[in-house]
Amino acid sequence: MPTLSVRFIGGHYHATPWNKAQNEGAVEWPPSPWRLLRALIATGYAKLPEWQEGVPPPVARSLIERLASVLPAYKLPPATGAHTRHYMPTDAKPTLVLDARAVVHPDHAPLLVHWPVDLPPDEHALFAALALRLGYLGRAESWTECEFVTSPATPPSAVSGWTVPHDADEPTPPYCGQLALIAPVSTPAYSAWLNTLPKPKSTKAKNSAPAPTLFDALHVETSWLQKNGWSAPPGSRLVIYDRPVGNAITVAPPPKRVPRPRETVAFALLALSSSARSRSPMPLRERTLPQAELLHRAIASKVGKVADSPEAVAELIGLDSARKPITGHLHAHILPLTLLAADNHLDHILVWAPGGLSGTSQDVLRSLRKTYMKGGVGEVEVRFAGSGSFDDLRKIPALRHVLGEAKVWQSLTPFVPPRHQKKNGRNTLDGQIRAELSSRGLPEPGNIEVLPSESVCFRHFARIRRDGVRPPADLSYGVRLTFLRPIAGPLALGYAAHFGLGLFSPVD
Repeated sequence: MPTLSVRFIGGHYHATPWNKAQNEGAVEWPPSPWRLLRALIATGYAKLPEWQEGVPPPVARSLIERLASVLPAYKLPPATGAHTRHYMPTDAKPTLVLDARAVVHPDHAPLLVHWPVDLPPDEHALFAALALRLGYLGRAESWTECEFVTSPATPPSAVSGWTVPHDADEPTPPYCGQLALIAPVSTPAYSAWLNTLPKPKSTKAKNSAPAPTLFDALHVETSWLQKNGWSAPPGSRLVIYDRPVGNAITVAPPPKRVPRPRETVAFALLALSSSARSRSPMPLRERTLPQAELLHRAIASKVGKVADSPEAVAELIGLDSARKPITGHLHAHILPLTLLAADNHLDHILVWAPGGLSGTSQDVLRSLRKTYMKGGVGEVEVRFAGSGSFDDLRKIPALRHVLGEAKVWQSLTPFVPPRHQKKNGRNTLDGQIRAELSSRGLPEPGNIEVLPSESVCFRHFARIRRDGVRPPADLSYGVRLTFLRPIAGPLALGYAAHFGLGLFSPVD
């Protein structure tokens, strides 16, 4: 028995069912018996030498009529529905056209079409030759790779997953849907139907009369049908098939979004805002330290909720896996800044981690929505403004006063000595600054100068942490550092340097 194996090498099959318009988006799945026989005939005319004169051999007629005498069964591969929309010129006007198709996996199991009829040797050979040369099914872009294969070991049935013609005497099998496919009638039925038609007398009636044989009826074109008023091809019929639910065209699940891992960066910039129209409710620059502590508290809360990972704890809070403070200065510095206007109100916070902020830490910062302030409007909205490397953020002009590169650096916020000052030795003011620079891997300055007037101006800054370790003495200084070669910022030294104190600005 002839069994055709079809693989769609392009991974898709385009064909519009009979009685459906192209823009309805329907796909004829599986290919109808009528379409299959017409495809075999077209292949013979196009690719077999003995058909080149336009006269098929007698064995071709007998093969097609024998295949038309039975209804094939189908074994379908899994397929999903898809379509494209594009405009085509129709009557000089662009018309929106839907191109629906069934999409199969590129390595899909072949579509099997089995006709339950025995073929004589010559018809068997012709069927194999036509199957080998069948280049497409449906529209021309449905490229196929076909071959003649052995028949299934057991008769096809809906129970075994085949799409089979419905037996009118049987109820619809469970887990099956039904669809109508156009199929040819048998040759005796076609001849009997022709005999019931009146003999055409006029030329117009002769031109619109059906073909004398079923084989010829399979050659008619759609334009001939439309011109002569046929609502269906002569010699065709609609056959109900039982198709297992698993063989129907399915809807593809939406693709899963695979988040791209974030690149580790050293900086993240947060923007502060309030619901008030003026900036006056925003925290003053003198409250740099308490504002940084409030944000640090909000970050610590988010680390536990958004991502309780040791990586984020170390980078953002500065605690190791045993929840002990990490030595060194590689974890986050929270640096409140005034960037938008020179009105002494804080409007941004630069988070700088010399050791890097991983994607998890950036997710924590992105999740921040609010922080608080004392004596102001209460809540301050926080938005993630951006992140990047030193080279990325130094392109922002407003940040150059902390991310510049210079030999001379001057205090932007008060420097608070981290240890008790001594008159001599390593704990003098100079000694503590040099030790701090050395611990950060920075060169020693050629000159350290205390600025009296700036030191006085810093007297209004909050200089004692609310919850952390107190400074050895409530003293603050304005300092100018002169290096032998330019260094790049940010530069933060001394007590509470991770909370905005001891921040320096480059001097041009």
